[in-house]
Amino acid sequence: MNYQEFVGSVTGFLRESLPCGTKLELLPLEKNNGVIMDGLSIRRQGQKVAPTIYMDAYYREYLDGHSLKGICDQILECCEDTSFEEKFDTDFFTDYGKLRSTVVYKLVNAEKNRELLKKVPHLPFLDLAIVFYCLLTDTPVGNATVLIHNSHMNLWKVSCSELYRDAKANTAKLLPARLESMAEVIRELSDGMEEPEEVGVPMYVLTNSQKALGAACILYDGILKSCADRIGEAFYMLPSSIHEVIMVPASAVADERELISMVRDINRTQVRSTEVLSDNIYLYSPDSGKLTMKEK
Repeated sequence: MNYQEFVGSVTGFLRESLPCGTKLELLPLEKNNGVIMDGLSIRRQGQKVAPTIYMDAYYREYLDGHSLKGICDQILECCEDTSFEEKFDTDFFTDYGKLRSTVVYKLVNAEKNRELLKKVPHLPFLDLAIVFYCLLTDTPVGNATVLIHNSHMNLWKVSCSELYRDAKANTAKLLPARLESMAEVIRELSDGMEEPEEVGVPMYVLTNSQKALGAACILYDGILKSCADRIGEAFYMLPSSIHEVIMVPASAVADERELISMVRDINRTQVRSTEVLSDNIYLYSPDSGKLTMKEK
């Protein structure tokens, strides 16, 4: 069964199973880097808040061997849980005073997101862009993020500089940075069962406490200097993904062009298209305190 047939089968099952008057709508949802995904919006009569199901994720489950009936039952169970609407205060999002403490930032690729950047407040940073979102914790559906659009700024009557001021204060506090050696990361991922082999080039990983959208840690005050202090010299920064960056001592790199080629190859073969940050690499000099971009 191809993807379109899968979507048709799922929507047909839901139309037969959900109450009369339920509106099902397949919406194109723009994700990071201009990737468009199908979202199935399911709204019952009288509902203000409606769940949106990403169909590609369920199609991957189907390709992995999950039964169509089991997947449809999962989606139906999600649709039948209406408790989130009873608990979710939609008026909360109209008051910036209530949201101010939740505003944080993340980094995205500027060129790949040029259409999105027309719709959202942002600030340029090298070949990247700083964009803003609300980090909502302990909601009825768990943790949630809401990307801030220009329409939100107009509603709240706030400027981009105000968003940046609040995000700068909040992000490092809500999502503190974590700098670990690659050996420590491997040991943690294997629950201490795997002792990584010694390698000639020491590498370090910078992310945040949630290990999500952690590349933005490079914006934190003093963080790059702290990384240079631990590494002991200038370093190259490789944009592993939107979630983390990898740092390599500059003295260990004979040809930076090889690093650029490696990053571009990994982006095309190992990183999800929605999680690619950049094809370029960066050099931080503790003497100048500046991060510069290195292009091939």
